[in-house]
Amino acid sequence: MPKFKRALIVTGSVMNDTKTFKTTSCEDAPGISEIKNLEPFFAPRSLAVIGASPKRGNLGGVIVASLMDQGYKGRVTVVNRSGDKIPPHETVKSLSKLPADTELAIAAVSAEQVPGLIGPLARQGIHHLIVIGGGFAETGDTGKKIQQNLKNTAREFGVRVIGPNGLGVFSAPDHFNSFFLSPEEIHLPKSGSIGLISQSGAFLSLILDQMARMSIGVHRAVNFGNRVDVDETEVLVAFAKDPAVKVIGLYLESFQDGVRFVELARKVSQEKPIVIWKGGHAGRGGAAARSHSASLAGSYPVFQAACDKAGLIEVCGFEEFRLALQVLATLPVPRGDRTLIVSNGGGMGVFLTDLCERYGFLIPKPSESLLSLLRKNLPDFYSLNNPIDLTGSGTNEQCVETVEHLMNSGEFDCLLMILLSGTQGINVGLGPLLDGRIPKEQPVIIGAYGESLFASLKKQLMVNQLPVFPSAETAVTALSILIQRRRILDQHESRREEKTVPTNSIWVDDWKKQFPNTPNEMEIKSFLESHGVPSPARLSLKKPEDLAKTPGELGFPIVLKAISPGLLHKTELNAVRLGIKSLDDMVTHWNEMQDTWPHCIWAEEQMPEGLDLMIGVHRDPQFGPLLVFGSGGKYVEVFSDVRRILLPASRKDLSQMIDQTGAGKIMRGIRGEPSLNKKVLLDFLEKTSPLIVQLSEIQSIDFNPVRLYTDRLVLLDAKVTLVCNFWKGDE
Repeated sequence: MPKFKRALIVTGSVMNDTKTFKTTSCEDAPGISEIKNLEPFFAPRSLAVIGASPKRGNLGGVIVASLMDQGYKGRVTVVNRSGDKIPPHETVKSLSKLPADTELAIAAVSAEQVPGLIGPLARQGIHHLIVIGGGFAETGDTGKKIQQNLKNTAREFGVRVIGPNGLGVFSAPDHFNSFFLSPEEIHLPKSGSIGLISQSGAFLSLILDQMARMSIGVHRAVNFGNRVDVDETEVLVAFAKDPAVKVIGLYLESFQDGVRFVELARKVSQEKPIVIWKGGHAGRGGAAARSHSASLAGSYPVFQAACDKAGLIEVCGFEEFRLALQVLATLPVPRGDRTLIVSNGGGMGVFLTDLCERYGFLIPKPSESLLSLLRKNLPDFYSLNNPIDLTGSGTNEQCVETVEHLMNSGEFDCLLMILLSGTQGINVGLGPLLDGRIPKEQPVIIGAYGESLFASLKKQLMVNQLPVFPSAETAVTALSILIQRRRILDQHESRREEKTVPTNSIWVDDWKKQFPNTPNEMEIKSFLESHGVPSPARLSLKKPEDLAKTPGELGFPIVLKAISPGLLHKTELNAVRLGIKSLDDMVTHWNEMQDTWPHCIWAEEQMPEGLDLMIGVHRDPQFGPLLVFGSGGKYVEVFSDVRRILLPASRKDLSQMIDQTGAGKIMRGIRGEPSLNKKVLLDFLEKTSPLIVQLSEIQSIDFNPVRLYTDRLVLLDAKVTLVCNFWKGDE
């Protein structure tokens, strides 16, 4: 790439060209591979700012100033109808006058003017546009129409768009940004290895400013605003392909295409860590009117399931977001979680142990041979059993030598060292001694209390990009992020050989043939019975004469239940009666129920006690098919013993999901009880989950309860909810 770059900036109101321009679809447009390329957004060799003027407070003028402050070396062309100049940049009055090699345009004009820019820009060969200003879908119906017009026109002419209603792009190595931020208020970081994607412009500016003030480098950043074209997934892939990006950070409030994002993020996270901060956790909606699987799915828990499947590291808040990006960009990922704790205060060692155990880290005791080696050179009153307590008598050399021996032993994966000021032996001279004495492939987490000790160690160790943290809590959080990354990599590795549950199933084909309309509970049970899933014996009791057959065919006790369209929660409506032990009782209950649900009453044999499970498959609007599993029965929402996993999933993933629930622990056998049949449960999950993956008309399927025994599984209740609440041909 040439050292000299050129840029075009257009400001103020714009006089659009009126000459005829032959349009083509994006798919048919020449140079489609170049159009799909995002590099001109980050490193334009020349650009135009549309709508910029020298007037104080002009949005485009601020963008030009920000570019110059960052040291952009390319050519900038200002576009405004009045011809007002922003020296030393060239000014043109019309888009047709732009230099032929202009690669990027930045629109800082009113919303209603933006769609009209697309055709003239495309005619000039400019296929990359950043739209900065607001006034689009975020403002109401009129703005939505303008935004849709922009989207349609951009697709028609093959112009890629970032925005509208956002800050646009920042690229440190290219000294480029499209921000309208004051350099005096918001500092931009130097070049580094972090790629940032943010749905919020305000958050992105604050994150960049924080990182600049803490000397944390950033490679590139994008705020896509209303996301009319380029979205988080496309930028994620661009950062994945960029060798200069080592870690990717996202702030998102929603997903343009959650299924596609998870699919691609899962691939990216195998090579580069992805840190995500999700804004908007609160779920809303009337859960009482929904099925169990829908009410238990929840938007935020489903997002967490998406993180798990994609291998994302979730954080919450500015501090944790910055911390995660910093440690993942500067420190190696440990081989495991065997943690060595070192301090010069006994109480601090105890505190660090508590913090580490809260995260589930291993804190192994050094081997006897290693302890014997250490005791030869250290006083007897030092505690060496991990945590290592060097006491107030420890020296810098003793500290480094101890750490060197322990970390080179192969018995530990990571070092957590928190030092207290106030002692003469361990002081500001420690930093230079650490250089070259600790294996570089192992993460070293250092924290220091005391203003002088912290400042000195931070300055000394920053040369080697070794961060120093101001508190034990922050240091342990940093370590937890690295260990979480290790666990994600291990999970990816274990999944490489695993096959996901097949999405094509004979069950799916048979379901389509058998159910042209909405199936009720008994139809679902009959279908599953034909495929080997048992359910209780049953009889339809439409008239009084049917009741006499029950004792001979079902015996007692029995269950009476109403089966009626739209009847989601039978218990709440007293539409199910348990424990009926005689014909007289059955007649009494049947008469009561018949008044409300005429000709809709069924009798079922009452099954013996077992472990009741809730199994639901739900179609999430953002992330697609989801399996919800946990303890079942009428108290399912109260117990909240639920785990969620996106589909399709492997049998191993399904097994791990079961093990994470309280129900899974009961299955293994407790208090001398026999273990239950987990294999038949896994078989059931594998065979039923493809139904919702393949059948797009199904919103959710609930099996609650499913009763598990030592030798079998019995389906006690089942219901289907449809995407639009009706099937084709069914009212």
